[in-house]
Amino acid sequence: MIIGIDDTDSERGLCTTYLAAVLMERLQPLGKLQDLPRLVRLNPCAPFKTRGNAAIALELDTSRPQEVREVALRTVTELSDLSGKNTNPGLVAVDCVSDDMRRFYRRAVTEILEIEEARELLDSEGAWHRSFKKGRGLIGALAAVGAELPDFTYELIAYRERSRWGSPREIEAKSVWEADRLTYPLTWDTVDHANQRVVFAPHSADPILFGIRGDDPSALEQAFSCIVSEPWERRVLYRTNQGTDAHILAADIGQAKNFQSYRLHGKVSEAPHAIAGGHVFFSLQNESASITCAAFEPTKNFRTIIKKLHPGDELEVCGAVRDGTMNLEKINVLDLADRDMPISPVCPQCGRRMESAGKGQGYRCRRCKTRADARTRVILPRDLETGFYEVPPSARRHLARPLVRESRQNAHPSR
Repeated sequence: MIIGIDDTDSERGLCTTYLAAVLMERLQPLGKLQDLPRLVRLNPCAPFKTRGNAAIALELDTSRPQEVREVALRTVTELSDLSGKNTNPGLVAVDCVSDDMRRFYRRAVTEILEIEEARELLDSEGAWHRSFKKGRGLIGALAAVGAELPDFTYELIAYRERSRWGSPREIEAKSVWEADRLTYPLTWDTVDHANQRVVFAPHSADPILFGIRGDDPSALEQAFSCIVSEPWERRVLYRTNQGTDAHILAADIGQAKNFQSYRLHGKVSEAPHAIAGGHVFFSLQNESASITCAAFEPTKNFRTIIKKLHPGDELEVCGAVRDGTMNLEKINVLDLADRDMPISPVCPQCGRRMESAGKGQGYRCRRCKTRADARTRVILPRDLETGFYEVPPSARRHLARPLVRESRQNAHPSR
């Protein structure tokens, strides 16, 4: 049996992954959990998401399916914040995964789906499901059940004791930096070096104490053993699609739609400019279309890279489109345009710079009396290299693939 759960948290608290952690404990007498639980991030552009837009799937070998469904339903009822405006829990249980369910997952990561689509597929498959309020969580629950992860990473999450929920987290920052030093690059996005911030712990009132992400479970364990913090209630290792770019679609600029994430190719057509608030914008175009690209203030030092772009630079850009603007997650500088400036010509006899002879009269060397008709142009060096650049960990989306996972030599990780 595969159980999918989604949309149980709210902006104020609780957490779908915590619900799953409790459910796993409660299901132990009823069967044997198969493999690791899956933490599945869905379309980060979804307008009705609460926080991280995460759904959970558990696989259980059991001979008592009715009891499993009852325990799962009771747990969802108990640990969902039904008072949340955008909290609409969904619970799904299936015996096997169909191709239509797998396709539904791929669409849920990249598109905006309707609740009725999920209901119709569940009914056509004869799948057991329950929902609350609007039932939007059925979308994520079904997607989590159908999730295939050809590329995956891990996250080890520690949860707080209930008596501490809502209070400031007690984590020794020095131990977090040491954990990162010992395990990077097998773990990543624990700290933000450029902005000197610890980023692996949330600031909301939810039950998560911290989460360590990476490619190697043993490295996650090593990092976990370094952390000095308040006592934790429980911990779970998840397999996840985080850090994989599963949300990114390859497309032409003219095909880009709102609420979806893309990889687009084009040339800079307008020099980057900053507006009040520190946001930086430029225009990217190809032969038939253009789009505004933005590095918003939270991307911090990434904006410095964007400001170095120049009209004519050839780029690939990745990010989410909202209101016709691409919110940049990373860029690949493919080719740098020549940038030049006019300068006075050099006297061929003495090697000194000539001076203007007057408006419309060209240039002359006062010493040698030589003349030239116009200024020459010199190519300026570019303070930018080709290759990949990314936003810092403090601004990274869960699904965005960090450059530390790239084997390319022309990647410039944010640290």
